[in-house]
Amino acid sequence: MKKISLLICLFQLHVGYTQTWPSETWQAATNLTNVMDVSGVTDLSGLHWNPTNNRLYGIQNKGKFRVLELNTANNTFNQIANKSISGGPEGITQANLYANEFYTIDEDNYEIRRYTYTSNFSSITLHKHWNILLSPSTMTDTGNTGPEGIVFIPDNILTAAGFISQQTGKAYISVKGLGGLIFVAHQDKGYLWVFDINPNSNDDFAFVGKYKTSRTESCDLSLDRSTGLLYILHNISGKNKLEVTDLSTVLINGSEREFVVKSEYTMPITGDSNDNIEGFAITSKCPESGTKSAWLCRDVSTSENDAIQQDALRWFYPFTADGTCNQLANSNFESNSITIYPNPSKNRITVSSTDKSIQSIQISNSLGQIVQKIRKINNTSTVVDVSQLQAGIYLVEITQAGKILRRKLIKD
Repeated sequence: MKKISLLICLFQLHVGYTQTWPSETWQAATNLTNVMDVSGVTDLSGLHWNPTNNRLYGIQNKGKFRVLELNTANNTFNQIANKSISGGPEGITQANLYANEFYTIDEDNYEIRRYTYTSNFSSITLHKHWNILLSPSTMTDTGNTGPEGIVFIPDNILTAAGFISQQTGKAYISVKGLGGLIFVAHQDKGYLWVFDINPNSNDDFAFVGKYKTSRTESCDLSLDRSTGLLYILHNISGKNKLEVTDLSTVLINGSEREFVVKSEYTMPITGDSNDNIEGFAITSKCPESGTKSAWLCRDVSTSENDAIQQDALRWFYPFTADGTCNQLANSNFESNSITIYPNPSKNRITVSSTDKSIQSIQISNSLGQIVQKIRKINNTSTVVDVSQLQAGIYLVEITQAGKILRRKLIKD
């Protein structure tokens, strides 16, 4: 009996408890579908919230890109973009929240795609692409049950979480120049596949690994950058779930890594014949002032009735997000006190701090090999000769008051 109780306890610690949806019901939430089209919307499959411009980005897998902008004065949305794009996009994210660009995961072509657009959305251009069936990725073509969700996770969050590469078993942050990693949710078996992409070169990426989730189907991802928590939407008919993880993992089966579940929620019931909820987005929890929101969309087909087509996107508020607001507040990886310039550089760089003295500097290449060390600096600014380094991307680790801050260096 004691052994059984212990096993139950360990199982609960590992997967967490399934809880009810921490917001209003589907029927009570605000229907935003008519903001996009009063006649209804089909194939809506991915969402992304940008807190810097109060915009909700949506993607339809028939090749449509939508943007809804929140008017904070009257708490209403207006559609400011409705454009066609190529392929079969299933998910959408942004790396730089201030840039006129976005990334999609294209299930038809098994590609991560980077699009750029003009400020008024008059022109949208496919800028770069990465075929994630190519080596070193081990993903295989599973047809229509392929990659569906995508999210960008910055290096500072990965570092604070102690994110581990499944390939090497060691801590990993990006080395290809994006400043973070791309996570892709897969419909087949529910794994999250992680890639380190070069944003300026087609099909140039490192494969970080695939990670087991709590369910066997994953369809969308949303990151709360203020708490470092990743939300994973599982689209399972009759029992849709939302998994929350802090990006920590445990080793299973000798070599496979699985995300530790912090919470799991049962998604709201739509109340009709379509429970195909495929998209999820969330506002940041922090700062805690102001009403917090979440959005859910479902993939509706053209064969379904008008009432369902006119009920594809719902806005839930208030939404009670997980996590604490001080989780990343004191992280030294969030600090902006260190700058490196010029960057890119050919010969010399200046490493400068606005507050504490720099104790030491260590530079590593993309393979993790230390190529240069400078000790006993004890100054707020120092010049480093990098002329002997080969062209490429390097990780610069600056020790300051006993803490390590990490920055990227591009060597021309």
